[in-house]
Amino acid sequence: MFLSLSAWLQGASYDPFLLETQLSLLPKVAMLEKNLGQIQNKLPIKILIAYDINDETTAENCMRILASKFNGRINGRLLVVSALPFEKIDSSFAYQMIYALKANTQQLKKVHNAGLSGTVTALYDADRMEENGILLSVQMERTPIIMINAKILRENRFSFPDSLLEIARIIQ
Repeated sequence: MFLSLSAWLQGASYDPFLLETQLSLLPKVAMLEKNLGQIQNKLPIKILIAYDINDETTAENCMRILASKFNGRINGRLLVVSALPFEKIDSSFAYQMIYALKANTQQLKKVHNAGLSGTVTALYDADRMEENGILLSVQMERTPIIMINAKILRENRFSFPDSLLEIARIIQ
């Protein structure tokens, strides 16, 4: 499976290991946010994969990765994953997390604006999260490094456990 994933992702210029690592870690990190964790246990956790129209295949594969990693549930709650092109993102949609694939500044602005209502936002390109107002990403060094945007953390009043903040790299 990893070889077929690698072959598919090479054409799209995504690192398959990084993508799989992010999709394994970021939903779990998002669930650590205090307000998200306090939502009634009966309500599903909704994750949106936001993509450029040329990355539709990548978005579909992200949905498959999430389905296989979490088997339809995260922390015992139903997990609902969908995908939309950046152009169709509307801030009235209710998602607990938006994961953005590679995007230009205008597209990331739509993700940022959708996140202003308390949605946890995450981005494939960790080096672009600060300039575009995205909360989370994961960068690969010797081990995966969770990146958190301090400005967005404060602006949206997100509340994560101190233990996460101690191991994460906080971007000022």
